[in-house]
Amino acid sequence: MTKTEHPAYFEQQHERLDAQLHAHLLDVVGGDFAGALQRLQQWRRDLDRHTEIENARLLPHVPEGARWAARVYLLEHERIALLADEYQQRVQAVINHPPQDEQARRRAVLVLLDAAHALRHVLEHHNEREHIALAQELPLELQKAAWADEPASQVRTPGS
Repeated sequence: MTKTEHPAYFEQQHERLDAQLHAHLLDVVGGDFAGALQRLQQWRRDLDRHTEIENARLLPHVPEGARWAARVYLLEHERIALLADEYQQRVQAVINHPPQDEQARRRAVLVLLDAAHALRHVLEHHNEREHIALAQELPLELQKAAWADEPASQVRTPGS
């Protein structure tokens, strides 16, 4: 099976998480900081669950000679969690000290968008690493079992 012929378990999970983060950022752009925080908290819970599955069910099976060792993914997961925590603290700070006028609201929006940039950059590179290597190196049955109970797990296969 080539890459395009097998179910895209990692890709679908990442697309779901990316859509959640995108919805959060749209709330930020709209100045709906309370809604943005709620979406961010849900995204974070889902991200933590996603990371737990990878760490516990998938990374122990990274084969010898894989393009990147399991430790690389584990360290990236730690970095993503740290950046997500830092970003959530910034969103919470805006909630705790809401902007008092339109100019302050616009500055708060810009500060949050800038703060999200590093997190999004690391996520993008991490996800790409998983797509080009990990998804190709782990057995499909293992991937299917790992994601079986998760949203987006109803992966379409070619011809279905």
